[in-house]
Amino acid sequence: MHLLSNSVFLLVFIIITGHLLGKIKLLTFSFGSSAVIFVAIGFGYFGYMLPKDFQTLGLVLFIYSIGIQAGPGFISSFRVNGVALSIGAFIIVVCGFAASLLCSCFFGFSESISAGLFTGALTSTPGLAVAGEMVKSGQVAAAYGLTYTFGVIGVIVFIKILSKIMHVDVRAEEKKIATELEKEHRPITFMHIEVTNANLFGKCIKDLFLDKIAPITITRLLRANEKEPILVDRETVLRQGDHLRVVGHEEDLKQIRLYIGKDIKAEIEFNSILKKRKIRVTKNESLGKTLGSLSLSSTFNIQVSRITRNGFDIPAEANTRINIGDIFHVVGQEKSLNNIQKFLGNNISELYAINIISIFLGIFIGFIIGQIPLPIPGIGTLKLGTTGGVLVAGIVLSALQKTGKLIWFVPSATNSLIRDMGLYLFLAVMGTTAGSTIVTTIQEFGMPLLVSGIIVTLFPLIISSFVCGKILKIPFLRMLGVLTGGMTSTPGLAATTSISNTPYASTAYATVYPVALIGMIFFTKLLVYII
Repeated sequence: MHLLSNSVFLLVFIIITGHLLGKIKLLTFSFGSSAVIFVAIGFGYFGYMLPKDFQTLGLVLFIYSIGIQAGPGFISSFRVNGVALSIGAFIIVVCGFAASLLCSCFFGFSESISAGLFTGALTSTPGLAVAGEMVKSGQVAAAYGLTYTFGVIGVIVFIKILSKIMHVDVRAEEKKIATELEKEHRPITFMHIEVTNANLFGKCIKDLFLDKIAPITITRLLRANEKEPILVDRETVLRQGDHLRVVGHEEDLKQIRLYIGKDIKAEIEFNSILKKRKIRVTKNESLGKTLGSLSLSSTFNIQVSRITRNGFDIPAEANTRINIGDIFHVVGQEKSLNNIQKFLGNNISELYAINIISIFLGIFIGFIIGQIPLPIPGIGTLKLGTTGGVLVAGIVLSALQKTGKLIWFVPSATNSLIRDMGLYLFLAVMGTTAGSTIVTTIQEFGMPLLVSGIIVTLFPLIISSFVCGKILKIPFLRMLGVLTGGMTSTPGLAATTSISNTPYASTAYATVYPVALIGMIFFTKLLVYII
């Protein structure tokens, strides 16, 4: 077919066919986006090839989107779960090394075949680069190509069926992690307190330094014998018998109550003057600034009671940095609320605006980071490579969100588009490459290498799954990120999205990727030395 000789048409045809094939379900199983690689292998076998540049472009788009998604929660994730996740990934590398060594000894593989087996079965391109530099033999790439094919397919299938094997209720796992996150992000509530502490009578709010006691916000006040509440600001003077509505974490409210007075059951209702409103931050001018630096209370005569971020409420403290998409819970007069709404944006369409140059500049920075030599004692000089550099760039830049006037923030809808587009490009090219060599490599090196590749791929996954689930007690969805990250398997990570559309696997993947990268390089060198 003449059109199939056109690389762009062939790429589109493979992606569309793979997408349709991925929609087919056998009972409850489907390949999803991963079906693209199987279609591509078929075309590759019959001699249809796609340019490698498509693969590189797809890889960097996909990995950058993962970094962007994981970046905001990366530091907290590593601090809370990082050690256990990293141990799970390290076990994969160690088990893969042990299985490669045993298979090489049993079948009598040379050092070049052994190195290709290890790096291919664990789908580690940086490991292959190290092995090729040490051995200087074409057999490394050939063994890598054969074992890499099952390494990719094996991880995808393993990830797909793991929930069935372990009898995991994915929806229940999602709720479990959400509950865990809610405990880390304590819910915000409110309390009504009557001022009975005589030491506070006649004093301004600003002179009490309540923020030194607990991070709370006083939103409105009802004077004794009055019917209409007033908005509280720094200049508000407290009087005996005042009723205050205080917002904060429950334990902080109890602490501040001991200082101010006693809690009361009466509700301080809004009157015809004071109103409340939820306002979403959509303007870039506020991004990265602290709440205190904006002086919203004095400028707009309003009070921010709390902020909702990524579904969780956080205190409206002076040092809280503002993110795009934050929801401010604001109390004030109608005119004041309208003014601050104009200031903050509250325009949902702005959340979907795409800053194309920031995406490409982020990827460009990732390429540069990937080429920086990093001296590692006992290992030598290490480069993160394209994949590692782009991942680091995505994580760091998304955490920064803004540099001067340049906005690194990428809306979630846009990030999903980048991720899916990059993934399809990557799978299509990689599949045609694997399909073109899979038969000849099997004929040349025989079944021992193929069987060894299967063992080296599955053995670490099985052992790490058991350790992560039974010993380290890592939640299932995070474990998927550990398994794919430990295998440095981009298609495997993509397969997790068909199981759960939450970011838990992606965040775990980004957390353990550096451990897997360095571990693969170290053990590849060790394997070559031993063999």
